[in-house]
Amino acid sequence: MLKIKHLIYILFILVSVTACKSGPTAEEGAESSTITPVASSEATSSETPPEPQTAVTSSADTNSNSAEASPYSVQPGEFNLYPRETSGWDENGWSIMTPSEDSRLIYVSSSSGDDETAEFYAPSDVASVDDPGSIKPFKTIEAANLNARDGYPDWILLRRGEVWEVHDNIQLKIGRSVTERSVITSYGIGGQRPMIKSDAKETFRIWSYRRYMAITGLAFYAYKRDPASMDFPGWGQVTESTGIRMYSPKESVMGTVLLEDNDFNFFSKGISINGGGDVLDVVIRRNTIRNSYSENDHSQGIYASHASMLLEENIFDHNGWYKQQVDSGNEKSEGQANMFNHNTYVSDSFNSKFIRNIFLRSSSIQNKWAANSDSNSEVDSIRSHDLWMEDNVYVGGEIGISAGGNRDYDTGPRWKDITIINNVMLAIGRDQPTNRTLGWNIDATDWDGGLICGNYILHTDNLEVSNLLGIRLNGHSNDVTIAENTIHGLITPGPSSKTGAISINSSPKNNIHISENNIQLVNSNMRVLLADQLDSVVFEGNKYFSDLDSSEWFRSLGVSYDIDTWRSVSGDSNSTVGQDSFLEPKRTFETYLSSIGLDASIDDFMEQAVTQSKGNWNRDFTAQAVLDYIREAYGNVTCSN
Repeated sequence: MLKIKHLIYILFILVSVTACKSGPTAEEGAESSTITPVASSEATSSETPPEPQTAVTSSADTNSNSAEASPYSVQPGEFNLYPRETSGWDENGWSIMTPSEDSRLIYVSSSSGDDETAEFYAPSDVASVDDPGSIKPFKTIEAANLNARDGYPDWILLRRGEVWEVHDNIQLKIGRSVTERSVITSYGIGGQRPMIKSDAKETFRIWSYRRYMAITGLAFYAYKRDPASMDFPGWGQVTESTGIRMYSPKESVMGTVLLEDNDFNFFSKGISINGGGDVLDVVIRRNTIRNSYSENDHSQGIYASHASMLLEENIFDHNGWYKQQVDSGNEKSEGQANMFNHNTYVSDSFNSKFIRNIFLRSSSIQNKWAANSDSNSEVDSIRSHDLWMEDNVYVGGEIGISAGGNRDYDTGPRWKDITIINNVMLAIGRDQPTNRTLGWNIDATDWDGGLICGNYILHTDNLEVSNLLGIRLNGHSNDVTIAENTIHGLITPGPSSKTGAISINSSPKNNIHISENNIQLVNSNMRVLLADQLDSVVFEGNKYFSDLDSSEWFRSLGVSYDIDTWRSVSGDSNSTVGQDSFLEPKRTFETYLSSIGLDASIDDFMEQAVTQSKGNWNRDFTAQAVLDYIREAYGNVTCSN
């Protein structure tokens, strides 16, 4: 009798599977995968693991048995630019993704879908992945997600031009391997990105030991947080919301996630990576992340901790604030800008690269890197290492790059091997989001090994911003080279005893080289150099000019020098003095916009930039195009170190 019951049950399962278009079962062709659940004690006090979702009724097979997975073996700094190793990129540089033979293609249409009658498909069942022909799609993302299997390269595809409302966290399924990922993307010919209108605390959740995923071609919109929306609840009633959150418990490792061609708008954090464990191989490329703010907490475009990630060719704008700070404090009401909010905030991270991104109008810092020393030992140690920023464009905000915070006991370095090369910084400080008067371009503290080279630091255009600095090296720093940077157009009404175009404080240092920099301070009273540590610093081959009285150009330990006396005290014997003649003395981001036919307005630029996608790509809206335009005017100097 027992055997008969088992036979009936097996026949029922087989009939169910055969009824679907998909063909594959959970046992066919999958590398196995075990998911270790996170215990509630591993989460932060305000977070608990998600409750299991209830299965929907559908004619599709919902079998999602997962098999044993091999250990996660990706290394820090390894970026699997999916799937460059197998299929390459298309002619415009977009990832080419191809489903596996046993992938489930799970289509979703908010207009024509039906969760009761929907089916999923094998790749061989459809005319093409993007244009599948006659299908039976699901209606809701939640139902589609329940039909994706953990440990398989299953695809959820949302129809372009359609809209879904999401009110609860959606926990995504893991893929099979680096080259066979679970995917959530779009389908359909033409049309705008599918839009997910979310008021969930986290729209997509990648929670604990999740890996091998790709999320591409979607628009995430926190619609109840947009003050211009008819659904806006009113100030004082705005709740926190994160677009995508990755959570790795302490002493765990997870990762291999691609986020490409997405738009994140009006979240408190567009993307958040936290939990205390390591998150590796996070590739975030060609997304727009904008308008993050909070009334209750800190707000960032991206927040990441203990992560190894690649940010490539994204555009960040107006993150951390909705409106300017009313007074001079750090009030949060109505989404005011404050000093804790930034375009990117990355803490205690390693083996990460920011390449060819555009960073616009941050609340405070465009790229904030934090290295927090151990509060128990009260001794500094290396907390962040192997960070690389290259070919990025920075406009506005208060600070361009800060790699100097946060908890510091003044005992030694906290950073190792930091590289900042070939970036362009324009009008840092202009916007005064927090009502402060600072415009700091590159701020470095406690570096053990670093290179700041080939950067263009250009143009103050707000004379109220008087607390200016070009490049500052502070703290316990060793083996740092500052070379081949062009600093031009930083205009300050009077000399400051604290900063110069390049500044070095008196903390212990060793083997610092300042060479081949071109400092041109026309119409400015800024000092050329301020160095309170001379014994360990070599100056050579620089070119200097300032409209400040020549006796005040250089300063060390409270004493000012002209070029001749400076040479004698510093050993700076082969640097030269003179005003340079640039092709165009003032190219800016706004003149670039005019050159491509836009109004000289960042708002106009962003209106066009958010329409950029895999199906609508224009090089004019890339960092490389801006870099080429700016460099042409100032000698096309890039780092040769």
